[in-house]
Amino acid sequence: MDVFWVVTLFHFQPTGDQWQTVESMALNDFEAMGIEEFSLNEAEVDALLGERSYSGGDLPQEVIDEVESRVLGTPINYRFFFADPEQAESFYNRVRTEFLCESQLEEQPVQDWNAEWKKHYSPIRVNEQLEIIPSWKQDFKSESKEQIYIYPGMGFGTGSHETTFLCLKLFTEFLLNQKIEKVLDFGSGSGILGLSVFKFFPDAKVDFYDIDPEANKNCYQNAETNHLENHSFRLLLPEVREKLLQEYDLVFANILESILIQEQEALIGHTKNGGALILSGLLKHQAPGIIESYSKAGMQMISHLEKGDWAAVLFKKGHS
Repeated sequence: MDVFWVVTLFHFQPTGDQWQTVESMALNDFEAMGIEEFSLNEAEVDALLGERSYSGGDLPQEVIDEVESRVLGTPINYRFFFADPEQAESFYNRVRTEFLCESQLEEQPVQDWNAEWKKHYSPIRVNEQLEIIPSWKQDFKSESKEQIYIYPGMGFGTGSHETTFLCLKLFTEFLLNQKIEKVLDFGSGSGILGLSVFKFFPDAKVDFYDIDPEANKNCYQNAETNHLENHSFRLLLPEVREKLLQEYDLVFANILESILIQEQEALIGHTKNGGALILSGLLKHQAPGIIESYSKAGMQMISHLEKGDWAAVLFKKGHS
């Protein structure tokens, strides 16, 4: 493929439910390769950093937070990437008609894409325990105890998204003193959550479960990047779901709210008594409903974190 197609939605302000509809439509109905959201363009970001006398190098967290706060007050634009021009045009016509938003369809060379998308990924410091680093920045000097290097396959978790960040923050701040031997990364995508477990529990057994074979390929690629390919893990698809273990010490599920509701019984069932369940993929307004539903089912909420418009929840099952 020498070219790809991009549909851009400008100043698009959907409700949470509308965004889930658009996201699902793009990825499932029209086979989008990936989605990118942005508020400030490169010139605006450069101007903001220039005000703070930053022109390169690694940014302090307070400057990153300031950029994020500026972004939150700015209309959001979205880019959707397609390999098939007919799928791109069909999606473009669909969203333009249904949501009446300003939009654009353009063709771009792959070479430009490969260089361009990497600009949007920088090291993300979760805390003093862990930092997520793009795989092409192997020489980055991290001050965290552990590092996980990720090549972000299109549409999969990278650590730059708030939900992935929050999952890893809950894991590293609440669970490192526990005994964790068996882990399920449900909806694993890039594998960043399950692979991060190996950094602290190298003898753990991790099951990565996803509906997309491409996600599993990306997960294995990231395992190799981090020299974790010889650790104990399995890459599972729905057709072999029965191979999931009966119970796990830790279950991650960073997926859509609708799937968290649909899979509630299974996710709780796969969490062992005394084990931990980390849920995310939630907009802030969706978190109370999930907390109530899982709490009624017997889970004990340990922590609820928010970042930007997103939320994550750590539950414990029963008593140790």
